[in-house]
Amino acid sequence: MIKFFRYIRQRLLSENKFSKYLLYAIGEIVLVIIGILIALQINNKNEQRKTENKIVSILKEVQHDLGLDIQKSDELMAYYKTKDSIINLIQTDKLTYDDYKNDPQNTLKYTIMNAFHMKIHANGYTNLIENVDNVPKKLKAVIEPLNDIYIYNKYEIDKFDNRMDFITDRVMDGLAKSKDWYYRLDQPQLEDEMINFFLNDPYYKNDADLYQNASWVNLAYHVTVFRENAINAYKQINALIESNEPLPDFIPHNLVHLTTAQLNEYVGTFKIVKIEGYDGPIPDLNYKIQIQDNNLVGVMNEDLEDMDYFYFETVDKIFGQADIYLKGEFVRDSLNEITSLIIMKNEIVFYLNKL
Repeated sequence: MIKFFRYIRQRLLSENKFSKYLLYAIGEIVLVIIGILIALQINNKNEQRKTENKIVSILKEVQHDLGLDIQKSDELMAYYKTKDSIINLIQTDKLTYDDYKNDPQNTLKYTIMNAFHMKIHANGYTNLIENVDNVPKKLKAVIEPLNDIYIYNKYEIDKFDNRMDFITDRVMDGLAKSKDWYYRLDQPQLEDEMINFFLNDPYYKNDADLYQNASWVNLAYHVTVFRENAINAYKQINALIESNEPLPDFIPHNLVHLTTAQLNEYVGTFKIVKIEGYDGPIPDLNYKIQIQDNNLVGVMNEDLEDMDYFYFETVDKIFGQADIYLKGEFVRDSLNEITSLIIMKNEIVFYLNKL
């Protein structure tokens, strides 16, 4: 082919057809430029594909980190829920001498002397931020939710995690300095003087209150917010990278799949009419059940920023995404129509009637 073009060029020059040669030369230059542009475009596409594959790989790393922390958050919630129950018994003087004397697991005496730590895995997120300028436009949507998780949510969790260390260290240091029996706490059975302290000392109860406030009231709350945001981000990444892998068990999802027509049966506005396990007045609140992205969600007083995501355990039985202890059940009448909703959360039961 090169010899052919050279032959044409030499022939045009020998026949002194400069104008035709000039046109030919221009055409040859245009072809070369087009060839270069095509080569550049192919090279750019290859580079874009490599960059996108790299970012997808990083997002999978972020997903892996989120998965670890979601499972860790479930363990933390279970741990501090148990602690909360024990502290409630301490504060209401419902623990007895025998409870402390016969405590084979040593659960009671160390109630406020140890803590569950949750150190968030952020390697994937750090890697993503270091490559943020290379993130393709179609994948950028997940960056802001991840910023919320790894900046704001992480800050609150770290703050109260450190607070728990401060409280537990102070309790142990205080006992070591004021009680000559502290070094004997590891014995199989508590001595009477120790039991008397745990049952009656008002300052111990103050410390228990501080522990409860920092753990179940604050840390568990911020972990719950983190957990919901992490679950949403995990799902969002799955959608953005178009993953065909099924969601793992630790990501809440429907255990039974209902049609849109079936979901519409649950849609409506509900009002709280009774609360068990709560002594205060019944709040005048409307709870709206609606469908979003083919899932059931609940919105209190039209506050879209405080949305509950529900999934079906069985027909009429639901569980929450944000709180592992939230469960609910829709109640039907003799005509098989939804009339009310019962929601159970942290030993409090809410009864809501459909308006």
